[in-house]
Amino acid sequence: MKCKLSGLLLLVGLLMPVVAQADSTVNPAWEFTDNGFGYAFPDNSWLTSEVFSANQNITVNYLGYYVQVFGLRDSHQVGLYDSNGDLLASTTITNTSTPDAQEHFLYNEITPVSLVAGQTYVIEGITGTIDSITGPENSLSGFTVYAPITRLYAWDGIGSSLTFTGTDGDIPFNGHDGTIPQYGTYGPDFGYEEQPPSTPEPSSFLLLGSGLLGLAGLIKRKLTA
Repeated sequence: MKCKLSGLLLLVGLLMPVVAQADSTVNPAWEFTDNGFGYAFPDNSWLTSEVFSANQNITVNYLGYYVQVFGLRDSHQVGLYDSNGDLLASTTITNTSTPDAQEHFLYNEITPVSLVAGQTYVIEGITGTIDSITGPENSLSGFTVYAPITRLYAWDGIGSSLTFTGTDGDIPFNGHDGTIPQYGTYGPDFGYEEQPPSTPEPSSFLLLGSGLLGLAGLIKRKLTA
């Protein structure tokens, strides 16, 4: 009886889904191969924004901010809004935050936020008056959008705190058409994960097969006992 019970417990363990290990790698929404020389605003702090729509359901798990080669000397607020102006997540990036592979942005992990396909969102960042930001006029090259999103437009304006800027395209400052990839003033960024597929992964099939083999063995031993 003890042998059968042990076998059943083993089977249950084999059939249980695998809990994936947390992946601490930041997948940036956008990046570039050459971050240019950057420029700062010593007279005023500015608020820079990227307005975009999600092409599929994704999860935002990091918020980030641009960092020049010498690092950050100031802290920078970053916020993510929905189209109603509700703040979904925010953080403050410092020089101790986590870099991505290219080391052009620093990130803080946040409580995951789900973005819905077809909905519009705004990510904003505060420049401060010390650290640089970058853009196409700074010899920016190799710009790539990795996240499944459509950039609608970008803009910047004077501001020292997060303020929802709107999503209707009627912008009062230096607006840029986001359909032209190199346009934008890059301060804020985010890290994302695509939502997992609904079909089982190969490892799940392997576990299921192992469980079925174990069950067959138990049945065979019971019949021959």
